[in-house]
Amino acid sequence: MKNVTVNTKDEGAKTVGSRRVLAWVAASVSCFAVTAVILGVVHISLLRTSKDLDAGQAKQVERAIRVLEYRGFTLESALLRNFVNFRASDHWLNALVQPGNAFAATNFPFGIITLHPDFFEVAADDTERAMILLHESRHVIGGSEKDAFAHVWKNRHKLGWTILTHGTTQAYMGTEFMTREEVPELFTCTENLWGDCTEQLRAGK
Repeated sequence: MKNVTVNTKDEGAKTVGSRRVLAWVAASVSCFAVTAVILGVVHISLLRTSKDLDAGQAKQVERAIRVLEYRGFTLESALLRNFVNFRASDHWLNALVQPGNAFAATNFPFGIITLHPDFFEVAADDTERAMILLHESRHVIGGSEKDAFAHVWKNRHKLGWTILTHGTTQAYMGTEFMTREEVPELFTCTENLWGDCTEQLRAGK
């Protein structure tokens, strides 16, 4: 009968390695659980310190989402309808950071969009409100201001929100100004009118 030699050092190293892996997994699970609880508490506090939309406001939001849906923004409309919680007043976090957007403010990763009075009172129509929600939908998934402005400006023809339809509104003029500030590379096409690389018209035509 052959003698079997067991390398106790290798077995001990495997045991220590397994324990380390288990300890890492346990620590990761605990960290995730604590983070989830904290985010849950903050989320609830944001909802409780802000107001729900009233019936009229909710109808305006639904009409704007329908515009997005009709115009082919399927993912954005689904996200806004099924994931986002719309609020009619600022909660404590917005009050602290003082968002600069006059129309709306989004809190990532909580899926909360606060709609300010200008969204209902200054935006010209449902299409313009749809434009604002299209912008905010980029923030819902963590997009930057640059990303949000670029997304809206590149897709404004698809949305039906153009200089011909809304060029004199406060929202259109303000958005164009901010887009030029945030995404200057979209306005470097000298052969196009106003240097706008997304504009279909050519200079001199």
